[in-house]
Amino acid sequence: MSNKKKIEIKFGKYQTRGPDYHYKDIDSSNIATFNAYVFARYQIELKLVSIALKKYNNKNYVKILDVGCGDAVLFYLLNQKIKDYNLELYGVDSSDSALSVAREKNPKGFFKEADLYNIPFEDNYFDMIISSDVIEHIVEAKKMLSEIKRVGKNNSIIIIGTPIRYTEIPRDKMHYYEFFPQEFKNLLNDFFSDVKIIQSHKLRYLLLYNQMLSIFGINKPVFRYLINILTIYFKRNPFLKIKRNDNEIYSYMFALGKIEK
Repeated sequence: MSNKKKIEIKFGKYQTRGPDYHYKDIDSSNIATFNAYVFARYQIELKLVSIALKKYNNKNYVKILDVGCGDAVLFYLLNQKIKDYNLELYGVDSSDSALSVAREKNPKGFFKEADLYNIPFEDNYFDMIISSDVIEHIVEAKKMLSEIKRVGKNNSIIIIGTPIRYTEIPRDKMHYYEFFPQEFKNLLNDFFSDVKIIQSHKLRYLLLYNQMLSIFGINKPVFRYLINILTIYFKRNPFLKIKRNDNEIYSYMFALGKIEK
């Protein structure tokens, strides 16, 4: 991993797009603001969490921490989907405005404003730790992963999602560093065991999704609208496909593993 820059890049999307912008991404009532790419990410992550929960007795409380939870839309969706488990949901983030939305949307959750290098919970506290679209923003990724390991119980599960690197420099100006799949797996192997990488979101669909077409001299995201319509009304989201030994290039990945102490 390159360490050319040692300055944290300020995450400004909650200021520019609003503290609840992830909820707009999943709002299927508005084709223009709905985001099929992000929606697929949440769907895949929810499925991974659901599968991971099967190891627990549903009579027990399962403590789940979301590191960099933002407005906690994932917990909002999790509460809608998971009914058979007693879940205690905790989130930490550095944005107070996003956390205000998180608390409003998830009144039974526990949220703290915190530095992700110093997670404000005791050792061996959580049964599962998740984090999505966070590690690519972090300068000291190893320090964050070390904290995740510290607060997780022995044999607790980790699920970490991040975009796959496919350009020379990060494709998002707010990303400090993006990872190739094997590189990401090697990094996590230093902290966790049984690490597996699941790739999703075909790159060609992402490029199409972001392409603008000129219509009467006005640029419009026509393909984005078409994919949104396909997802909302026909339940056929092309970003949901998981890589299964084919030659396609994918744009997102989830790492699954467990903490051993």
